[in-house]
Amino acid sequence: MLLSALVALPVVAGPLLRGAWDPWAQALVAAASAAGAALWLALRVSAGYVPLPSRRALAWAAAVAAAGSFSALAAPLSGELPLEWPAHLVGLWIFMAVAVMPKDQRELVDQGVRAAAWVLMALAFYQRWALADDRPESALVNANVWAGTILMLLPLAVDRRDWLLAGGLLVCLWWTKSVGAWLALSAATLLVTRWRGELKAWLALAGTLACLVAVYDKFQSPEVLDRMAWWRSAAAMALERPWTGFGPGSFAAALPGFQAEGLGTVYAHQYPLQAAAEYGVVFAVLWFGGLWRQLLRARTYKRFGALAVLLQSLWDWPLSLPANLWLFCWLAGSATPESGEGAGVRLRWKLPLAAAALSAGAWAVLSVGGLWAADRDKAQARALLGEGRLDEAEALAVTARRRRPDDSEAPLILAHADLARAAAGLEPDRSLAGAAGALEASLALNPYRPRAWRELSGVYRRLGDDARSAEALARGARACPSLRGSGGAP
Repeated sequence: MLLSALVALPVVAGPLLRGAWDPWAQALVAAASAAGAALWLALRVSAGYVPLPSRRALAWAAAVAAAGSFSALAAPLSGELPLEWPAHLVGLWIFMAVAVMPKDQRELVDQGVRAAAWVLMALAFYQRWALADDRPESALVNANVWAGTILMLLPLAVDRRDWLLAGGLLVCLWWTKSVGAWLALSAATLLVTRWRGELKAWLALAGTLACLVAVYDKFQSPEVLDRMAWWRSAAAMALERPWTGFGPGSFAAALPGFQAEGLGTVYAHQYPLQAAAEYGVVFAVLWFGGLWRQLLRARTYKRFGALAVLLQSLWDWPLSLPANLWLFCWLAGSATPESGEGAGVRLRWKLPLAAAALSAGAWAVLSVGGLWAADRDKAQARALLGEGRLDEAEALAVTARRRRPDDSEAPLILAHADLARAAAGLEPDRSLAGAAGALEASLALNPYRPRAWRELSGVYRRLGDDARSAEALARGARACPSLRGSGGAP
């Protein structure tokens, strides 16, 4: 019962918490999952028997965790979104937990997911009818992301023969106007359907062709051209750092270093390429190799939902949202039967192993809490800076920097506070010197900030140091293509 509740927390509650988009939601789910997993393991050790996934699954999970942790520790921009990797670890935990869950416990989680689907669908109908929202996104943050959630919920509704829910979800999918989601639905149907003249196979083929025609019609539109530019940038990132990538959640931070012009974005709109860019090629091969093997072995409706959203993630970002990733891991993991394997624990090892599990859980909770506290301090500092409360903003930024020394944004806030003081005539020379030092510290952690390089150049110019001003712009041009031709290096 405890295990099913632990899995239901991210899988059921995650989509209702705006997809766990906000850092506080990610921290809450990650900390609760870590504490719960430690408690469950300690209880199983105390009972003398610990159910385990298969050896192959354990080896795969260990390899993925090692590759991801290496990226989180060694990648140059790993401090930009430090909660990204804990959220990914929750997905990996779901995979391992599902493998040891008996059928009745899986049923409980399925019922929870079904209830969440009803809530999400009802909210989308309310947004459409009561709020006149042309593209309702339910509790998610984007209509296309909500479309990806629907792709995963729809097969579960069909499997349960909940035709009212299935019909409502199809209506919601239509309202999203997501051609990519319909293409993924049709393509997934083609992949899992045996060609024996069945009507659904012909309908899937017709749907796929219709969606491809719609995509072709948009081929020269900014929507498609921007995506292609982001994909090229993500591929270049992966090739530049194949072992570690640039760090979990770092795509947006690194993008200015690989794109001279065009629309910026938080996500690459191509999950495999983004994973390779952020975590490295090694991680991507391990992660997607294991997923592919898992989906090939399965023969259930859940496998269809996981396959459909994975296809959609080839041109959109549904799996970049933590809650969608957790739901995907549940579907892919529960598409295979219970492992039935386990290990006995001798009496003399029970107490030390249980204590070790609880200690590891406590460390994980404190670590995640510290990451969230730094993010909270940073957000409050930005707000205070906007209100002109410079001393308070600076104090919070210093605290955030102490909590997370590898985050480039905290020193940037300090620099802007000093620039505001200089603009107000408060010890301008001293304030400008402080701003220069803080900007240098920020850019040492993340050199892919064109605006910060321009600010640094301007600060040196105001200090009367034209040589350092030109040199700063030249350094920026080497990191950011958009600065080339602005007086920097070619």
